[in-house]
Amino acid sequence: MTIVYKGIYASLLHEFIAFKRHCGFKYGTEEKIFLLFDRLTISSKEVKHGISRNLADRWSIKRDNESDAYRYKRCITLNQFSLHLNRMGFESAMAYAPKPKKNFTPYIYTGKELDTIFDVCDNLVCDFIKRDSLYMVMPALIRFLFATGVRIGEALGLKTKDVNLTHNYFIISDTKNGKERMLPFAEPLAVVLKQYASHRDRINATSENEYFFTSARGRKCCSEQIYKVFRKVLDKAGIPFKGGHYGPRVHDLRHTFAVRALASMADSGMDIYCSLPVLSSYLGHQSLEATNQYVRLTAEQHPGLVRNIEDIFINVFPSLERI
Repeated sequence: MTIVYKGIYASLLHEFIAFKRHCGFKYGTEEKIFLLFDRLTISSKEVKHGISRNLADRWSIKRDNESDAYRYKRCITLNQFSLHLNRMGFESAMAYAPKPKKNFTPYIYTGKELDTIFDVCDNLVCDFIKRDSLYMVMPALIRFLFATGVRIGEALGLKTKDVNLTHNYFIISDTKNGKERMLPFAEPLAVVLKQYASHRDRINATSENEYFFTSARGRKCCSEQIYKVFRKVLDKAGIPFKGGHYGPRVHDLRHTFAVRALASMADSGMDIYCSLPVLSSYLGHQSLEATNQYVRLTAEQHPGLVRNIEDIFINVFPSLERI
């Protein structure tokens, strides 16, 4: 869907978004946020360029049912545009929102829970004919997410040509950080993916199947719909859902993979501190700090593996609050 702005900043917003994308940023969420800002300028009857203090303050007000994280994201996005306007000579104020506290703890699935989830996915049956059903893709997709640790968006963005079922590797081009990655996968997953691909091609014999993971009709899967089906899977598996920010979620399969990978490397004799760069590169993190959270989780989930590691290895990046 093409987003059209109608307020006084319409052309400047389009130019700014084009500039950011030229710099390598996807700017999809920001483009939608600017649509809200565009509507605000129209309702406020803005007639000249330059974001006033009053307009910035109105923008920073927390909306109904809005998370602190999204409010902060809105303000940061507008501030980027404000800086751009200031460089163009249009004096613009900054919006303010407190940075949300990071108190999120990932949900780590147990082996028993994973077995139950896989079993439920294998036995999903539609109550009625639905051409765009996602039940067909769930057994392979959920196993793929757990076995590789990739993000749901990265998995759904995979093209058929990107998945090599002969030599067991795939190439992710559409990544969160814009960095292409080539990742291997084990033979057990290869067997599952080959079975899925054969079934998919048999159902959609006339379709080119551009994307690897598709609906029953051969269309690219939508992450929002995958989330809904996964909620049904959790319910059938008897795993309580505590809420969007508390999980368990599809993305927690990635967290579970990371913790298990660190535990496996530690079990093989590899120092956890030395294994961080390996896992960081595989997961596509921009920094080791983003991967370091899994060290603590691994210590909690597998205390026997890390009990002899010094404290410096349990938290590689010390909190500034302690200095």
